[in-house]
Amino acid sequence: MDGKVQRQNRVYAAAPIPLLTPYTLGKFQLSHRVVLAPLTRQRSRNNVPQPHAILYYSQRTTKGGLLIAEATGVSDTAQGYPQTQGIWTKEQVEAWKPIVDAVHAKGGIFFCQIWHVGRVSNTEFPAKWLSSNLLYRQAVDTPNPKRWH
Repeated sequence: MDGKVQRQNRVYAAAPIPLLTPYTLGKFQLSHRVVLAPLTRQRSRNNVPQPHAILYYSQRTTKGGLLIAEATGVSDTAQGYPQTQGIWTKEQVEAWKPIVDAVHAKGGIFFCQIWHVGRVSNTEFPAKWLSSNLLYRQAVDTPNPKRWH
């Protein structure tokens, strides 16, 4: 009945569902408040987003809907997990363009979640990454259990 509820021969307007109402986020006009939360999918190769991400993100796009990209490294020492994409090289930036274009083509809004894991970087990564792990390794290797309390 077009958003109306009928009770005992009376017609009432149904209250809008807040989750589905528009929202202004800075300069962005969202058509609803359902947001694709960022995930760490680990589906890239050599830190380059892959073409399958075009389908993944476009399937989850709605007109005026907000999507937040999975964690995206800002440098080769920013990575905390293998097979996560980055945005620090021209190849990576170019790989993101068709993904973003697909979201925009469906009227979606796309935020890039930039990421640097800092001192919790994985110490098993190649030696060139160890500089970003140094503080973490010192903290883990230093016996002082009270320091974290």
